[in-house]
Amino acid sequence: MKQASKALLLLTLAAATLAPTTSYAKDWIQSVKVSKGGVDVIPIEVRANGSGYTSIKTNKHRFLFELYARATNGERIVGASLSTKKANFFEGLDSTEWRKNFVGRDVSNGAYRTWKRNYALKVPVSKLTWVGGSPVDRCNALLAQKRQNGSSKVAVLNQKQSTTAHATFNLEAVAARKNKAKKNDWGYWNTDTESDYLQYQVQVTCLPSAMGGKISN
Repeated sequence: MKQASKALLLLTLAAATLAPTTSYAKDWIQSVKVSKGGVDVIPIEVRANGSGYTSIKTNKHRFLFELYARATNGERIVGASLSTKKANFFEGLDSTEWRKNFVGRDVSNGAYRTWKRNYALKVPVSKLTWVGGSPVDRCNALLAQKRQNGSSKVAVLNQKQSTTAHATFNLEAVAARKNKAKKNDWGYWNTDTESDYLQYQVQVTCLPSAMGGKISN
């Protein structure tokens, strides 16, 4: 009998350990979306020498975004984070990352279920994360393609060329219970987060080489 009681106690304790706690928020965000908010007309410029494309000339690039998040009924959007890497509102900033946090008046002090904003900003090119190759990689890939198609290196590098590249952005939204949002009494322990990911296409100009006639094939 004692053994049976002991086994029952252990099962009860195990069930209590595995049971979810009420402080953990789950599925409080209906949708999150980050999308391109306009036409990107100013290109990122890439330098060249006699051998190929070497470095990015542009220091900062202007991006246009449409940001959107909607909480479920009974919750409110209290914060958001836009980042060039995996956005995490509550974590410290990576030295190679650019991030913008939206709190307080930026999100109407957590008064609404829906948050929507058009946002334009300049981001240091050194903080961008690229998918499918950096602007330098893309220019060199274009050079290789044109040479395969019969153009000489001199002919390509002596003229301005155009291509595209894709920078990555993540938007993370933060939702809290309505009463907690109203009192500004929220943190990582009583909120829910959801993210969306964007590959932002930018125009790239591959500048002519400054080497002139010194370019070698």
